[in-house]
Amino acid sequence: MPIKLQPILKKYIWGKEEWMLSDLHEGVGDSQMLIKIITAEDHLSIQVHPGNEYAWENEHSLGKTEMWYVLACEPDAYLYYGLKHKITTDEFIKRIKNDSILEVCQKIQVKKGDVFYIPAGMIHAIGKGVTVAEVQQNSNITYRVYDYHRRDEKQNFRPLHIKQAEEVAGFTPPLQGHRPMGTRKEENGNYKTLLVHCPYFQVKRIEVEIQWKKESTKAQQSLLILEGEGLLNCRNMTMELKKGDSIYIPKEAGEYEVCGKVKFLLSEAS
Repeated sequence: MPIKLQPILKKYIWGKEEWMLSDLHEGVGDSQMLIKIITAEDHLSIQVHPGNEYAWENEHSLGKTEMWYVLACEPDAYLYYGLKHKITTDEFIKRIKNDSILEVCQKIQVKKGDVFYIPAGMIHAIGKGVTVAEVQQNSNITYRVYDYHRRDEKQNFRPLHIKQAEEVAGFTPPLQGHRPMGTRKEENGNYKTLLVHCPYFQVKRIEVEIQWKKESTKAQQSLLILEGEGLLNCRNMTMELKKGDSIYIPKEAGEYEVCGKVKFLLSEAS
């Protein structure tokens, strides 16, 4: 049956994460996805994540492909998304050493509703004043490239992972722009937009006007409520929905429906 999950709060020197779906949640079991709300009170480090093959060989973990959906942002807030142009490995190392790596990172001003697909190997970072919903592979392998010379609570510089980043990063601009992969389509009086589809998950924005039905027989699903209020009905169970709720739908749940006027992210494991 569907489960309403309570956020698990994790604090960092740059802000906080609220884990909305994870293996740590009771009743979820082995989740293929990790879903977070990330609030950046300061800039996150410039970083990159490995793909499955490298991560398994070197970290005994899955790789990390992810996507961001911008929930809120301060005026003129921005993030870094890939590189402005192709660079060589030698240039990458040189720019790390002389503190000029930000000069080749693609800086993009953001607005609410922007979508960013970040495959393993893409250099990226969330900027100060940005809040995103992040859907990702269930992995937390991160290689820091640049960290603004910050110190941790013990006044030590946080470690960088230049060698690993050099081995996994693709030093090119992103192939996918910061926009949904699909268009907004009307379906039975409701609206759906494909935001991201990749080998590990797909994410859609669903806008329910009165009633919307779905079946979960193939993979785990998650509903992250963005706006509005409604009800989720599944078999003989009814659950209230409101902004900020995270609902886990196991694949055994079968058919369910959402009633009301409500907007949410529907994430499905691939």
